[in-house]
Amino acid sequence: MAVTGDVYNSTENLILAKPRRHFRAGVRWHHWQLRSLLGTDGQNVVYFPVGTDQRNVHVQRLNTKTRETESVKKLSFMPRCLVARKGWVCCGGELGQFSAFRVGEEAGRGSDLQPDDRLPLSLDLPEAISSSLAEALSDKNMVVRSNVFGKDRVNCITLWFPPMLGEACEGAYDQDVAVLANNDSSVVVVSLRDQETLDKIQYPDYMNRGVISPDGRVLIAISDDPYLYIHERREKKGESGISFRVADRPLYEWAPCGRIQLKSQSKDDRSDSRGSFAACFSSTGRYLAVGTQYGTISIFDTAALIIPGVDPLLMTFTTSRPNAEHGAVRDMAFSPGPTDLLAWTEDRGRVGIADIRTGFDSRQILYLDRDDDFEHVDVTDRNTIDPRLLERHDRAEALLSNLADTLETRHAGQSEGQESPGRYNVPLSPEETAVLEAIQDFRRRQDQYNNSGSTRIGRESSSNNNGNGGSGTGTSTRSPWAERATRSALTPDSARPRERTASVNQAVNEILDNIRDQRERIRDSQERMRARGEDYITTERRRYAGNPFSGRASGLGITGSGSSERRAVISRLMSNTNPASTGGWDNVEALYDDPSPDSGDPPPDPPDETQHPLFHFRSFADAQRRLHRAAYLMREWDENPSRRIFGTYTPHIRPGPYDTAGLSWSENGDVLFVGAENGIYEFRVNLFERKLSPSITLS
Repeated sequence: MAVTGDVYNSTENLILAKPRRHFRAGVRWHHWQLRSLLGTDGQNVVYFPVGTDQRNVHVQRLNTKTRETESVKKLSFMPRCLVARKGWVCCGGELGQFSAFRVGEEAGRGSDLQPDDRLPLSLDLPEAISSSLAEALSDKNMVVRSNVFGKDRVNCITLWFPPMLGEACEGAYDQDVAVLANNDSSVVVVSLRDQETLDKIQYPDYMNRGVISPDGRVLIAISDDPYLYIHERREKKGESGISFRVADRPLYEWAPCGRIQLKSQSKDDRSDSRGSFAACFSSTGRYLAVGTQYGTISIFDTAALIIPGVDPLLMTFTTSRPNAEHGAVRDMAFSPGPTDLLAWTEDRGRVGIADIRTGFDSRQILYLDRDDDFEHVDVTDRNTIDPRLLERHDRAEALLSNLADTLETRHAGQSEGQESPGRYNVPLSPEETAVLEAIQDFRRRQDQYNNSGSTRIGRESSSNNNGNGGSGTGTSTRSPWAERATRSALTPDSARPRERTASVNQAVNEILDNIRDQRERIRDSQERMRARGEDYITTERRRYAGNPFSGRASGLGITGSGSSERRAVISRLMSNTNPASTGGWDNVEALYDDPSPDSGDPPPDPPDETQHPLFHFRSFADAQRRLHRAAYLMREWDENPSRRIFGTYTPHIRPGPYDTAGLSWSENGDVLFVGAENGIYEFRVNLFERKLSPSITLS
């Protein structure tokens, strides 16, 4: 018999109060219901999508031990979901795109290196650094190959691996697989090794998540409807009952075992809160947890799911804010280690923890908006240059001068022709390392411009080389490192250190000058963009004076050729003729300006041009962003029939800083990472308390 746990034992002993860290590396989501965008590999490495101009196409790696981030791969699409586990990172896109790539070996190889360990042994130190870094960056910036599985958005991806300790069931997969839940009402099982479809199951509604039990025997799926769908791995048989066999081996399929209506879900519900997006199996496979958008969490006995006539529901309980918008369960995961905890994220600002050992009765709520409880950590992006090197040329010259003096002092007293092994392996100071990183980054940028056919930097470098005694002619360029190597080959050993230092000084000066020129060109382009934005605003203002809604309609892709239902919907949205729907769509006019809260009518034609709403646009970029948001809302309105019927749709137009974006446990299950709009939060399990729980009392 199921137990309802609305009353529970609140505790503060599951997660340590200190340390709690907040890394300033935000995880931005682009769909108000899809908040599974965080993955971990090992103990200290976290993966999440980042990007610029609202396009999160870069997969970022955060090392919480070194407090550094770097982009490891680039996607050909903007991900709607991301998962990382056991060296794999997988992402799903809006049109059924799927990408999977390995990262475990790269992360393990680079995470524990010391700064001087990254410098290769070579007689030509800067040249070796540049070539090594260019090779790494060329692989890092390569766009990941993607395949398409399905015809619509990939809402969620889960991973399954053959068990290492226990035994897999008969017919389980013998390879690593990904389970894709698609918006085309299907769940697809894809081989990570071959990127091919292994199985595909069709459902009656949009699918939000599919999960395979640890032993590979049970597959469950949840969707926008109120049901939990159950499948079992069985031999594939024909109508006559004879098993299909290939090469004397039986074929297996996912046989349906029925469905269960989830608590708090109704068959007739057509609101935005219907459906479920979170589900997971415990590490042993004994429990299955499912969370709904109404904030209800159900715990099932996995073994009883496939037994006819047996109720597998063990208990249900709610989040801290049930039946509320911000209390919806967005992501959920059991800890993989022996800590026996279940964690879930609510829509905004809170994370819940439940203790399996007490029958999920002991729970702890973590608050992301209590800033004083966290140590706020700034992270370093390894793909950028220290801005101090770009602004203060004199300081860079002083650093190079100090570096040259240090090298000469270290090698003073050495006899002619002798080379000390420590000459090229002396540990560098942080300031010296920063100078070398600036050199490396410029070489990478120069190679990229040359490969893409850009000749401007080549002409600047060529003119600089010719002006300083270089041998370049026309548009050909000659690297300062190549010149230095030539001079070193024609100069006695005793004169090499001083000429090498002079060459490095000259090369870095040229590099910093070119970088400064690039910054000035960027500033000029921004000024031109701002001027074009002002012209655009003026044009839109004049067009609005003739037709208040023609500009918006064309910007949203709305034309008179659409259906009568669509035109009626758009007309109602534009005119806001349904004041009773206070919980539904805001007037689309609110996407362009901030209307008065006391008036529900559209603004009349302003007599003065300066009173026009478009007059308050601050920049061209802001206008474009609002247009894109309006287009996104209209697309969502078209895709879901239930929203057209009830006319209520309240997505998060502007994500809040504490909106959650996924969670993931470390490999040992002793650290919980939670993604949010304003950064990544780290919580540590109270391991000492777990060793004493449950307490034993001798009678």
